[in-house]
Amino acid sequence: MPKGRSHTEIEAHIAHSREQRGDSWKKAAMATRCVAILPLLSASSAAAARAQPSPPAAAPRRFRKRLSVATGGEQQLITAQEPAQEPDYGVVSLHHVGILCENLERSMAFYKDLLGLKVNPARPTDKLPYRGAWLWVGSEMIHLMELPNPDPLTGRPEHGGRDRHTCIAIKDVLKLKEIFDKAGISYTLSKSGRPAIFARDPDGNALEFTQV
Repeated sequence: MPKGRSHTEIEAHIAHSREQRGDSWKKAAMATRCVAILPLLSASSAAAARAQPSPPAAAPRRFRKRLSVATGGEQQLITAQEPAQEPDYGVVSLHHVGILCENLERSMAFYKDLLGLKVNPARPTDKLPYRGAWLWVGSEMIHLMELPNPDPLTGRPEHGGRDRHTCIAIKDVLKLKEIFDKAGISYTLSKSGRPAIFARDPDGNALEFTQV
């Protein structure tokens, strides 16, 4: 027992020492529990992260098309947004093809007399400010229009398949070839070997006749 201290002071000193040791034990136990729980917290956080729903996929981008439109001899670029779905406006068939000619009688001799196309009398020919005729091609038609042709008549490709052309389906290419040979009409055959023949009308408009 230290000298100079009363019994009461000694008891107080012992009690204080025990209290300090108890606090040290509590802190040590708390630290041990924290260290032990860290792996559990990490595993719980990882599981929670895996349970989170994935963010929704980004909506597909809508691309824009650049269209070239001819306007008065110049080309103007316009931008049109690609439709989200195919347009549904009720396409039925090709109704007719307009063909320009310099002289209606000369063209009728080719289309009506040589090729044997029939005139459609139901179509008006006197309500337009130019002369013309409507000729049946199966269930569709050719509209001959006596108008100035803005296209050059020279320098066109020899083979009509490499030029703008109208294609007519027929049953026998060889018979049409005989008709052209007899009439002195120049023609070329299909470059791919399929049964088709190409010719030009009196105004240089290219025509294809394909056997079906």
